[in-house]
Amino acid sequence: MSHFLIKGEKMPSSGRQIHLLLFPEDEGQVLQAIQEKFSEVKLVANVPWVDERTPPVRDSAGNCGTIATIWNPILHPRLPVGVGPNGIITGPGVGPVVQWVRSLEKNIGILECGRWAAGFNKERDPEMAYFVESLWRLLNRFTSNRMVRTRGAGLDAPAVAPERRFRVGEMAAERALQGALTLRAGAMYLRPDAP
Repeated sequence: MSHFLIKGEKMPSSGRQIHLLLFPEDEGQVLQAIQEKFSEVKLVANVPWVDERTPPVRDSAGNCGTIATIWNPILHPRLPVGVGPNGIITGPGVGPVVQWVRSLEKNIGILECGRWAAGFNKERDPEMAYFVESLWRLLNRFTSNRMVRTRGAGLDAPAVAPERRFRVGEMAAERALQGALTLRAGAMYLRPDAP
């Protein structure tokens, strides 16, 4: 979902982004924690909408496909939509929602990096700013940034440098340390620091 501007709106004034390496079990754990704190939160799939008032809500990140958005309908009961020239209705990618580009195992045994991204106006929407901050705190509780960049894939690949820009889930880290999963962000290979 790409961000688009509704007529008269200004671009969000604040943004956050975090890179993720989450296995499906990690996604489920994070989503459960979010919904325990914010029971109203919904996930919206990155697919065309049936109509302007009915976001395509799903019960898990996996059911959203490659991209989901985290939506708090208490803060934004009605999401802005865009209608293309072909009549396809799409929802927002950031602003009243947090974009969740999922970590995916596109090739068996290689988990590609995903991310969360948020864009909002702190002054006009302090509740959204608080919500985003809360999501990031929850994510940090269930993930670690204790990673190293490696020269190639596998447990025997030499470490190049510490890497703290990524958050890895418990299951993804465990499988990587067992040698059952390679963690990658583009051409960069990563491995959790051994405990």
